[in-house]
Amino acid sequence: MEQEIFLFEKNEFNQEVNQIRKDAKHIYNRLKSIIDDASFVMTVADLFPTLALVAYSAYFKSTDGHMHIWDFNIRRNNLHLIPLISQHHGCIIVDSTRKGKRIPDALSKTIPIWCCTINRAVHRIRPRKAWDIDFHSLPSVVSPSEHAQIESKIELLTDKLMQSGIDLISVSDQLKKPLRPIWYTPQSSHAADFEESPFWPVICLSASEAVENGYQSRPGYLYVQGSGDDQEAWSFGLTPTLFWNHQEYILSTKADCEERVRELVKEIGSDQNNSHSFAFIDPTTIAIGDSISPLFDVIINCSLEQKLASDSIDYLHLPIPEGKKGQQAFLASISKAIDFVRQPLLDKKKILIFCDTGKDHSVGIALSILVKYFNLDGKLQVKDNSRVDKKVIQHQLVRIISSWEKASPSRTTLKKVNMYFMSHSVS
Repeated sequence: MEQEIFLFEKNEFNQEVNQIRKDAKHIYNRLKSIIDDASFVMTVADLFPTLALVAYSAYFKSTDGHMHIWDFNIRRNNLHLIPLISQHHGCIIVDSTRKGKRIPDALSKTIPIWCCTINRAVHRIRPRKAWDIDFHSLPSVVSPSEHAQIESKIELLTDKLMQSGIDLISVSDQLKKPLRPIWYTPQSSHAADFEESPFWPVICLSASEAVENGYQSRPGYLYVQGSGDDQEAWSFGLTPTLFWNHQEYILSTKADCEERVRELVKEIGSDQNNSHSFAFIDPTTIAIGDSISPLFDVIINCSLEQKLASDSIDYLHLPIPEGKKGQQAFLASISKAIDFVRQPLLDKKKILIFCDTGKDHSVGIALSILVKYFNLDGKLQVKDNSRVDKKVIQHQLVRIISSWEKASPSRTTLKKVNMYFMSHSVS
């Protein structure tokens, strides 16, 4: 009898756990939780009305703050934030984390490493009295031992930044005060006045409330910590803009929520997603984008789908699939692209290189063209008279990232670029 009761209670418990997990993925609960998080973010933003509020324009990887991996990511250097910080004398960077943590590693370690590395690089370029070059971390999250280990690595990260080819003179001109990370969470938020501080605050704002097991029952819905994460798994293609523009309609009833989201994505989302973009790689005539555009003389399409192109446009289709199948196709495409653009570059034509995301393959092809035809100052140099090494490739990659924020080439893509030039490099 006791065994039967035990099995019944165990089965009942498992059913409850499964139901909670199911509810946690329900789009209604996710969206209601996001509204809660957004409300807290705006509360903190109201405490610092002069600071820039940053969410999607910054990309700090949590892995760069993981134990023994601590790094300053040259590819994701986020130096586009410096003018913003300079203009507003600080910023608020928003992130969230799922159950198990109060603050994500990106906020507790990656950003503090970023701040300290930049401060030291600026100090090397233009030494200043009372310029803070210390590493600052949150004692409740980072132990004294880990703090010391990270701090001991900052000089090496500063060396790497100084040697990257990034325009640090401009950064040093703009930073009148050193950067200092400050942390805010739903469990601890208070007003502060940084106007007279000897630093510019980089407020690391963890938007989600840390709740037991990551879920908390609230009137009418289940709060899910870190709801904004992994939106591909539950959003049905709903974009932030589409949600905020139609939130009342979407959330009017829980029962119809999913159906209404699918309806909006189908009717409006497709048009909204067609607002594509591109950016020129300064100072060249080459641009990277995420779709075809009629504004260019020459187009290289790195997506699988054959896009329409005008007869008056020089057009090259390089169908590069994702995953392992695409690795060899990408490597084989480098030579085709390099040969294709040689004359257009000499004729100073506007060239667009695009793929569906504008993040990986298009960036790899553009990087190969820059390495082949441009010197480190960005000047066209159509001669095979210089040896290519990894530093040259990295320098040109930094140029791309500085011009096109979406650029995020995979390690595999960069390895193929390295492989191509190592095998073709002139002795």
